[in-house]
Amino acid sequence: MFFQKKSPFSSFFLTVILPKVSNRVLIVGNDTQYYDLLSKCGSKFDILTLKRIQDLADFVLKQKVELVLLITDENFIQDVDRLKKLKQKSEFANIPIILIDNSPYPIPNNIQLAFQSGANDYIKKNGEEIELVARIELAIKQQKHNQELYLEMINQKELLGMMDKMSLFMDRADNSFIIFNPNGEIEWANEGFNRLYGYSLNDFKTKYGRTIFEASKNSEISSKVEQCVKTKKSVNYVAECQTSSGEYKWIQTTFTPIVSPLGNIEKFIAIETDITKLKETEEALNQKNEYMIALTNHLKSSNALLEEQQKEINAQYKALEEERKKSDDLLLNILPFEVARQLKSKGEAKPRSYKLASVLFLDFVNFTKITQDLPPKDIVHVLDSYFKEFDDIIEKHFIEKIKTIGDAYMCAGGLPLSNRSNPFNVVLAGLEIQNFVRGFQPDVYASSGLKWQCRIGIHSGDVISGVVGKKKYIYDIWGNTVNLAARMQEEGEIGRVNISEVTHEYIQPYFECDFRGKVETKGGDMVNMYFVNRLKPEFSLDNYGIVPNEAFTKIMNSL
Repeated sequence: MFFQKKSPFSSFFLTVILPKVSNRVLIVGNDTQYYDLLSKCGSKFDILTLKRIQDLADFVLKQKVELVLLITDENFIQDVDRLKKLKQKSEFANIPIILIDNSPYPIPNNIQLAFQSGANDYIKKNGEEIELVARIELAIKQQKHNQELYLEMINQKELLGMMDKMSLFMDRADNSFIIFNPNGEIEWANEGFNRLYGYSLNDFKTKYGRTIFEASKNSEISSKVEQCVKTKKSVNYVAECQTSSGEYKWIQTTFTPIVSPLGNIEKFIAIETDITKLKETEEALNQKNEYMIALTNHLKSSNALLEEQQKEINAQYKALEEERKKSDDLLLNILPFEVARQLKSKGEAKPRSYKLASVLFLDFVNFTKITQDLPPKDIVHVLDSYFKEFDDIIEKHFIEKIKTIGDAYMCAGGLPLSNRSNPFNVVLAGLEIQNFVRGFQPDVYASSGLKWQCRIGIHSGDVISGVVGKKKYIYDIWGNTVNLAARMQEEGEIGRVNISEVTHEYIQPYFECDFRGKVETKGGDMVNMYFVNRLKPEFSLDNYGIVPNEAFTKIMNSL
């Protein structure tokens, strides 16, 4: 029998604080002998206790445990029935449970009932101490092993998905893409390989060999692959290769390893680019350089002039490159990435309509009075401090900044890439912005003594987006949704987030809101308005209802 000794159980549960351990065992039941037994194991187990199985669901949601030791008594049938219901919940599905049968009455098929309810192991009362500890350690070890296998399976699925996407991209690319395994065996090549060499992959293997080491005539390839394996980073080299027509081409090759989460190299990707024309240009430049050197030797009097001309050419080229980079960077600063890419590649960005977008307007209250005695540079400095923080906040919530007009700030969620979570994202951003404004004190003193405060209004609906302008591009949005969002801001109050009825319909299951009346739109319609106070406590990570917890994040990700 197990050595028995009383343990200080509380009316609900007691957490026993031990030195740092990794195996947290929860004992459920009134029998204290198992607590005493595991306590003798020193720091091997971190023991938690719970009296009633009815409290197990709430407990496990608050405390992470590696194993549950469920002690049943005369209520064996009710306990296994409760266990069966718990095991149907996702948060309990992977927690190993050892059922200890302390029932004073013989129950037919009690072992079968225990395993049918979802128990991972079954032990009768008065078993061996060593056996119980060993079975607990085995169950925990098996659970951790199962978790590792599950993570590996997830990583494999992600890898396969990535490979599928890469395959689609590679087939359409002009470059040659080759995939080979750590033994050098060529497994796949895209259509660009055929266009580059004039061979199908099978014909190429038949003629030159199945591995990349056999097929390549370059003596460097083995050392390059070895370097790639050692550093687990991409390596490059250039070699001259012959095509099926007998033509020679200069090929630049990049080897990139695909590394698993466990640090093993599973595949290699070889990207090959035809740089023959570049080489020919380089050779022509070399010949021209030699000619210039010869000419310089014969015309020493012109040497200084030629050097100055060369310096001027280089400076102009560098200046052009710098201007091009500045232009690209500026374009990305004033336009969303997708819009800028479309504008650069096609010369235009077509207007686009969105069925659901959420628009936020922000305006500082008493801006004129606050800034009437401030120098212009101080006004700009303060606005810049606020707007930079607003930019950081909306970026976290996948919101696109549209523009600022004076002291007003406008942004929108759900564009340029559509998503269904934009009402939640924009409302969360609004709450975070108001929280920041309340706590931030500018380092510039206003003689009026007025504080920097703002109103925020939000409305959700359909909008049209597009790029306007010729020399100065502007990305903007239009539609009644924009007008209603501005109206929500105008009718809002200091320090509050005022939303329309449409936005409220999306967010009300998850946020605490107050109805605050109706407002008349420009079209004469009456629209209900609501103040958003905070996230509901069950969806909030902080006490203020601003930061969403994991449960709310999962809901948004599922939209």
